[in-house]
Amino acid sequence: MEAFAWWIWPLLLYTGGLLAAADALWQGRTAQGTAAWVLALLLMPLAALPIYLLFGTRRFRGYRRARRRKDTHLAQRQRDIRNILSAAVLAPDAVTLPLQRLFRIPMLSGNSTELLINGHDTFNAILNSIRTARHTVCVQFYTFRDDALGQCFADVLCEKAAEGVRIYLLYDEIGSGGLNKNFLRRMTEAGIVVSRFNPIKLRNRTNINFRNHRKLVVIDDHTTFLGGHNVGVEYLGKDPDIGHWRDTHVRVCGPASLAFQLSFSEDWLWATGDAPELRWQAPQMMGTRRVMCINPSPADYYDSGSLFFTHMINSATRRCWLVSPYFVPDQTVYAALQLAGLRGVDVRIILPGISDNWMVEQANRSYVASLQKAQVKFYTYQPGFLHQKVMLIDDEWSCVSSANLDNRSLRINFELGALVQDKQFAQEVEAMLLEDLNQCEPTHVDDRWWKQLLARLLRLLAPVL
Repeated sequence: MEAFAWWIWPLLLYTGGLLAAADALWQGRTAQGTAAWVLALLLMPLAALPIYLLFGTRRFRGYRRARRRKDTHLAQRQRDIRNILSAAVLAPDAVTLPLQRLFRIPMLSGNSTELLINGHDTFNAILNSIRTARHTVCVQFYTFRDDALGQCFADVLCEKAAEGVRIYLLYDEIGSGGLNKNFLRRMTEAGIVVSRFNPIKLRNRTNINFRNHRKLVVIDDHTTFLGGHNVGVEYLGKDPDIGHWRDTHVRVCGPASLAFQLSFSEDWLWATGDAPELRWQAPQMMGTRRVMCINPSPADYYDSGSLFFTHMINSATRRCWLVSPYFVPDQTVYAALQLAGLRGVDVRIILPGISDNWMVEQANRSYVASLQKAQVKFYTYQPGFLHQKVMLIDDEWSCVSSANLDNRSLRINFELGALVQDKQFAQEVEAMLLEDLNQCEPTHVDDRWWKQLLARLLRLLAPVL
């Protein structure tokens, strides 16, 4: 038995490394990343294999299988939405055509949009809108805390459930780790249907790297809220260790809400195996703004998050302003920013002065330093923590989303954004960002050799930061 154990374990280890290396070779998107994984798995399987099982696989297989099993249902739902919203569907142009093919839903007209630029305004607007719900409320957050804000949110949801409104709550188990069971039981006993996304179970042990980072509320299939805010008192600026919190959400009313509702339905389908019972009727035209649902995920055939940002940056002819709390872009977005700066586009990137992730803060130094040489301008927000994720392209394209400019958001997380084509809304976003810039200082990168060496070393960890 001892002789058997002596040779079987190395055999199993190297066999596992070989199989994982084949998987990395099959799924790899970049030559550099694929080569690194293959060499590590073949030469150091004891160290590399556990890391690969947690962080290496690039496809959320369970989600894709669930989506394929229900593909007929979802495909029919997409066709139904196109028919229902035929009056709002816009013919694709050079900017929207590839995005329509990536995200499967066209640009839709007839919407109104409203910027919500702090936590108090955001949650007052969300909770007041939920109080007006008549038939359904879909709630999805990466982080949902059992604190003062979470309790207030739960109170409103329970009140509406008691009135007979169907309420679905979906939260990410990693982002909402440690959520009190009594807190959840209170909502389920009130009639709210609650589910975790990506539950940490043995069958999903290789999927814990994939996080549903979306923040979404859809009310009565006509009003949608999305952006950077999660449910927690820190988003109200009430965390004593963080203080002032700068974030942005957007309210979208009109036909585009059905597209965001479809996104929620897909996630709910994966989490529970069943489609939620929602109403799919065309909302009234509520404005003149054009909105597209941008919902990249690791279940997509392409790296849709990275391609979205790359495409929008490449489409900029005059201006490209970006805000992100985490800046560790992949090579594709990094190259697009370089080219935009070199061709004379006004590229400005706002970063936080206070970081909640030391490794990301150190890693982004090398990106900032090299992009500054390409005429990309960086600014550091001073009053507190900056968490908003906003993009402004030229004079008519704006996006408010949940996606950071890091490899996790660009390739690994489930993210959600609203791309708005409207000059007046772009002016509102511009005014908001100019106010933020007034509270910024030009970003200074410490050029001491050991700081730059540390930045370059941590940059190697960009795929998992």
